[in-house]
Amino acid sequence: MNTILIIDDETTYHALIKNVLEAPDRQFYFASNGEQGLSLARQHRPSLIITDVMMPDLNGYEVTRALRRDPAFAATPVLVLTAQSGLQDKIKSFEAGADDHITKPFNAEELVARVGALLRRAEALQSQRLESASAQQGHMIAVHSLRGGTGCSTLAINLGIGLFSLWKDPTILLDLTMTAGQVALMLNMTLRRTWLDIAGCSAADLDEALLASIIGHHESGLHFIAAPTFPSEAEILNSDTLEAAMKLIKANYGYIVADLPHDFSEPALRALDLADQILVVASPDMASVRAVAAAMDTYEKLGYPRDRIKFILNAPFPHSGLTREKIETALGLTTTMTIPYAQDVFVDAINMGRPILHDQPELPIAALLEDFAFSMSKDIHKKTKPENPSEAWKRVYRRYQERKR
Repeated sequence: MNTILIIDDETTYHALIKNVLEAPDRQFYFASNGEQGLSLARQHRPSLIITDVMMPDLNGYEVTRALRRDPAFAATPVLVLTAQSGLQDKIKSFEAGADDHITKPFNAEELVARVGALLRRAEALQSQRLESASAQQGHMIAVHSLRGGTGCSTLAINLGIGLFSLWKDPTILLDLTMTAGQVALMLNMTLRRTWLDIAGCSAADLDEALLASIIGHHESGLHFIAAPTFPSEAEILNSDTLEAAMKLIKANYGYIVADLPHDFSEPALRALDLADQILVVASPDMASVRAVAAAMDTYEKLGYPRDRIKFILNAPFPHSGLTREKIETALGLTTTMTIPYAQDVFVDAINMGRPILHDQPELPIAALLEDFAFSMSKDIHKKTKPENPSEAWKRVYRRYQERKR
């Protein structure tokens, strides 16, 4: 639906212009002076603005200049429609920031053609901006399991550190387990600010500065947003605010890793909808396998493409687990990564708040996680050698060369 705002102190022109331009996909707003026009413009954000010049308070040039000073109207087409027909009058229109100038009395066919051209041009520019924004969006990976104790938080933290270490591209970890998340603890970070601190903010009011106030910085270079400490605080954050925050984050970070709750609650669904990849994690026991089957059924009903979903098998105990082959057969899934039993290493890392990839990158289990982080990277990163390769990238490359021998 295209909306058109007509600003003219001669109200007869309101009906006249509407009659000429009326179409099923167009809606019209009318203002009788410049101040009212600016107010309606800010209220309705029209697709096109048509303004007269000679008006009692603000003239059309002043209205146009005021619109162009507002970033919200930087690309909104403005057509000056006036009885002033001199060359200098047209120059004044364009100098004020107008996109076109037509003289009254106007030719109906010319007005239709000019307005149509302005709307098409604006739609094309908007489409280009959306495509550009989409191309620059961060790569989001959601780590999920319907059963606790499968190592989701450990995987999410090390994946985030691995991605940043490889590419030095801004990377953030989102703790979305709102009923007592553990990310801050596992990073040995003091819990100062959490999602709760933007709970009173509406989606419309949320901006980058406000969001930055709740982002923590780990010494590895990984950024993170912690979950509230107490379960009683979990429902305070508005779901629309959470979604707006995630979209802002996708626009400002190269990589986003989301550690999800063990359910399909609102935070989980918001992250899953935005995720480019979903890592569903299981341990080799029947209850965990059953949870994966339930998750896969729900993903399918939600319409998530199967190629977005990667199955991760984590062995948190040394013996008596189901074999990978049996699990894959039961689920109809291929395992993307198997994390072998290394209980002491992982428990020590959690207790000390020292993630393996940051604290002990020389360990074999760290190499596995680092290689996995590389495999989960953007295609443009995986296919191009960095100008200044990081130490993490060099380690991955050396291992790749060794495997080729």
